[in-house]
Amino acid sequence: MESFVVILQETPEEEIETTETEAVEGEAHEEEVSNPILPTGNELIFGAAFFLVLWVLMKYVLLPPVVKVMDDRDAKVRSDLEGADAARAQRESLVAEYEAALSAARAEATRLVEDARAQADARRAELIASAEADVAAARAAATAEVDEAKAVAMAQLRGQVAGIATAAAEAVVQRPLDGGAQQLIDQYLSRSGSQN
Repeated sequence: MESFVVILQETPEEEIETTETEAVEGEAHEEEVSNPILPTGNELIFGAAFFLVLWVLMKYVLLPPVVKVMDDRDAKVRSDLEGADAARAQRESLVAEYEAALSAARAEATRLVEDARAQADARRAELIASAEADVAAARAAATAEVDEAKAVAMAQLRGQVAGIATAAAEAVVQRPLDGGAQQLIDQYLSRSGSQN
C-alpha cells in the first residue's frame, strides 16, 4: 500500500520521520487484520468447550422440563378429546332416551284422548237414550192422559147427548120415555162412540 506523505514546511527531517512512522504502522496494521473471520486457536478451544457445556445444559437440564410439559399437554389434549367423545356418546344416548320418552308420552296422550272420546260418546249415547226414554215416557203419559181426558169427555158427552136425545125423543113423542127406550139410546151412543 502506498502511504501518504505529509509535507511540512518547517523542516525536512520532520517530514522524513513522519513518512517512516506511517509506513511502519501501515505494515503492522496490514499484518494484524489479515483475516478477521477466522478464529485463533484459543478461540476454537474455548468455543468448543462452551458449546459442549451449552449442549449438556440444554440436553440434560433445560430440555427435559420442556419435553415433560409438552408430553403433559399432549396427554391433556388426548384426555379432553376422549372426554368430549364420551360426552358426545352420553348426549346421543340422552337424546335417544328423551325421544323415546317423548314418543311414549305422545302415545299415552293419544290413548287418553281416545279413551276420553270413547267415554264421551258412551255418555252421550246414554244421555240420548235416557232422554229418548224420558220423552217416550212423557209421550206415553201424555197419550194416556189424553185418552183418559177423552174417555171422561166422551162419558160426559154421552150423558149429555143421551139427555138431549131423550129430551128430543120425548119432545117428538110428547110423552116420557120408559127405561127400555133409555137403554136403546145408551146402546146406540156406546156403539157410535166406540167407532170413533
